[in-house]
Amino acid sequence: MLRLATRTERRDRRTQASCIGGIALVPLFLMLNVVLGCAAVLTPMTPGTNDSLRPDEGLVLGRIHITDSNGDAFTSPRQLFRTSFHMQWRLKDQKSGKEFVIDSLPKDGPFAVKLPTGSYELTALSFDTALGIWQAALPATFTVSSQACTYLGMWELRTKAGFFDGSIVRHVIDQHALAENDLQTFVSDRLVHPMVTELSSSTTSPLLLTFRTQGTELTSPP
Repeated sequence: MLRLATRTERRDRRTQASCIGGIALVPLFLMLNVVLGCAAVLTPMTPGTNDSLRPDEGLVLGRIHITDSNGDAFTSPRQLFRTSFHMQWRLKDQKSGKEFVIDSLPKDGPFAVKLPTGSYELTALSFDTALGIWQAALPATFTVSSQACTYLGMWELRTKAGFFDGSIVRHVIDQHALAENDLQTFVSDRLVHPMVTELSSSTTSPLLLTFRTQGTELTSPP
């Protein structure tokens, strides 16, 4: 009887541990749901693929250059946040309210993203790291037309990050001639409409870190 009771207790402890483990995963799934929600995740086109555009699509073209707060290039990709990172944009269709996450934007170089036709708002820019997510608000709006290219300019992002917060300044530069060359590396067919330039104003935003700890998220104070 004692041996049977011992086995039963062990089985009960295993069942309890399994339940606790399942409960511990709930905050993580909730966190992912909050971060991505119902957003469609898109990735920039790869240079050299020469993809064509459907009638219900347009192209967003630009360049990104991440520097330190003085405008100087970082000596290492890990220097900014002391770890590797990838950058994301969160966009919202102003008419339908549908959201898109543009994942893995370049740290230094051109990008092209295919989007459904419509008017869009950039609601958040974030840097995803092993420690957590650094997020900034750098508002921008633009329109995507059928089989046309919308040029956003070259974004120089002057960035400074401490342990829990920092700042980012966006300077937008028009490099139209370079953009024409960049465009040819992404699409093979001639676009129906000429390239439309929509340059955002330069702006500054605080960088706030939401860091991960055992399946939960804590945000640094503003």
